[in-house]
Amino acid sequence: MSFAISLSLGLFTEWLPRRQHQQRAGSAALILCAGLAGCQMDGNGLASNIKTDNVKMPSTAIEETYGGDSGTEITLLLRKGAAGLYEGAARDARDGAVLGVGELGNNQVRLRVKDVGPGLTGIAALVTAAKGRNAALIVSYLPPAETAAIAAIPPEQRPPLLNLASTMTSTGSDVFNLASDEIDSATEGVKAAGPGGHKKVSALVPADFSQSDSTKLGNALWNSGNTFMGLGRYGASDQAADVLAKNRPLIQSAEIVVILGNTPEVGVVTSAVRSAAIPAQALVGTNKWPQSAYATPAAAGAFIATDDMQSSGLIAERYQRHFNHPLTTYSAYGYDAMAIASGLIRSQGPQAITAANLRNKVGFRGTTGLFRFNSAGMVERKMVINAIDGGKLKVSVQPSQSF
Repeated sequence: MSFAISLSLGLFTEWLPRRQHQQRAGSAALILCAGLAGCQMDGNGLASNIKTDNVKMPSTAIEETYGGDSGTEITLLLRKGAAGLYEGAARDARDGAVLGVGELGNNQVRLRVKDVGPGLTGIAALVTAAKGRNAALIVSYLPPAETAAIAAIPPEQRPPLLNLASTMTSTGSDVFNLASDEIDSATEGVKAAGPGGHKKVSALVPADFSQSDSTKLGNALWNSGNTFMGLGRYGASDQAADVLAKNRPLIQSAEIVVILGNTPEVGVVTSAVRSAAIPAQALVGTNKWPQSAYATPAAAGAFIATDDMQSSGLIAERYQRHFNHPLTTYSAYGYDAMAIASGLIRSQGPQAITAANLRNKVGFRGTTGLFRFNSAGMVERKMVINAIDGGKLKVSVQPSQSF
C-alpha cells in the first residue's frame, strides 16, 4: 500500500533523566499523517515550546540509549574520534537524533547509539546484534567503506539502512541515502541557470574528483535535458591563467559552466571562467563552495542550490540550548532520520519501516525541507536556489511544495 507522508514538527514536553547511561524523552505530538483524510497535526508545534532544561548526555564510554523503555529500537552507528568522543559531524548527527527521538518518539521509539570501533572488524557483529534485538532501522554516519560493508549484508540479515554520510553511488537494496551531495546541488543549480534544459553545460572539478563521481555528474547533467560538453580539472596550485589555458575549449563552448570543489581554489576558477568573457554565460556553484569564494568578484551572480533549511529554525534554539553548539546540516539529518522512523512507527507500528514505505513517491517534509528516496535509494530534494550577491547567498527561488 502506497501512501503520502508529511513530517510535521511536533510538541516536546519534557526531558526526564533515566539512569546514568540512559535518558528518556516525554510525550510528543503526532508527526506523521499517512493516507488519512483530514489528518491534522496534534499539538502547537515546535516554535511555541520554549524549554529551559538541558539534555545531560551520558558518558560516551558507556552505551547510550534514549527514548521509551519498550519502544521499537532504532540503532545509530557512529565512530568515536581519537579522544574517545563523538566529534564533528558524527557528534552532530547523534545530537540531532537524540533531540528527534525526544521530541517525536512519544516513548514508542528507542534510540541505541553504538560506536563501531576502528576498522571494519566490528561492523558485521553490530548489525547482527541489532537484527537480534529486532531493531527496525539502522541509521549511520560512517566512512564509505563501513557503509559499503553494511550494505553488502543481505537485506534479510539486517534492518534497512539510512545513511547520513556521503552518498554511496553503489549500494545494496534497502539502503537509503539521506544526505544531499555536491552533484545534487550542481544539478539543481544548472536547472535554475537554464530552465527547460537544452543548454550546453561544461563542468570544472578538482584534480582528485573521482571517476565514479565524474560519471555520475555527467549522467545527471544529460538526464536534466542539457548537452554535457565535458569535464575539465583544476589543480590546487593553478592560477586563473592556468585554469583557462587547460580548459579553454570547454569554457568557451558552454552556455553554463558549473564549478565543483570545497577549497579556496574555487575562487580562482571562477575568475578563470569569467576572464573568457563569454556573453550571457551562466555560472553555477555548489553547496560545498567555501564562503570565501562568495567574496570573489567573479562569483557574483553564480547560482547555488542548497538544502531547504528554513524549517530547521524551529528546532535550532532548543538544539543550541541542549547541546551547547549550533545546529548543523548533519544535526538536521539526524533529527529527520528519527522523524521518519518515529512517524512510521507511531502511525502503523514497528513493521512499517519497509523499503516500499521509505520510497513513497510523495515524499517526506522535515527540517531539511521536502525530500524522497528514489528506486536506487538516493535522496531527491526540493532545494533552495540562491544567487551570490554582495559576497553572500541570497535566495532567488524558493522550492516547490510537492514533487
